[in-house]
Amino acid sequence: METKQANPLLQFGLISAVVGIIAYIGLYLGGVKILMSPLAFVTSYLLPIVFAVMACLAAKKQGGGYLEFGKALKTSFGVFVLTALAISVLSYVLFNVIDLEFKQAMTEESLNMSEKMLKKFGASQDQIDKAMDEARKKDSFSISNMLLGFAFSCFIYFLLALIIAAIVKKKNPENEMPQTL
Repeated sequence: METKQANPLLQFGLISAVVGIIAYIGLYLGGVKILMSPLAFVTSYLLPIVFAVMACLAAKKQGGGYLEFGKALKTSFGVFVLTALAISVLSYVLFNVIDLEFKQAMTEESLNMSEKMLKKFGASQDQIDKAMDEARKKDSFSISNMLLGFAFSCFIYFLLALIIAAIVKKKNPENEMPQTL
């Protein structure tokens, strides 16, 4: 009797999503400064990269040591998308349903960081005031902005998936067309 093998994309995509959610909650519990720190940025990209590579290696093993570029790209990008989707949904619910005070604190910290950056780049006080007024009018955690962030993440993740696929791919010589002279 033949046993059915797990789909590496789903297997590692779901594991990556769960680990990503746990890491995100840990960062959230650390407070606004931690959630907006470089640690959070690195974590949001590093964890899915590890799981995307693991998924591709598992798919390669299932393929007898071979993995076509297209399948490697689909597998790695799928892991990234599942992870980004899970974290985006969590973020939306967390900031718009569960903890509105934390959302406000995140908004204030984001405004402070933006103001410091504008000063660092030599913007005039009038330019800074105008930019801050505009930023205060926007809800960074609205569904449209969260979807925009998800789409941007997917673009970055696609580029990373291309790199991973290019590294882990290995053509099966049996599937290649014979060359005639």
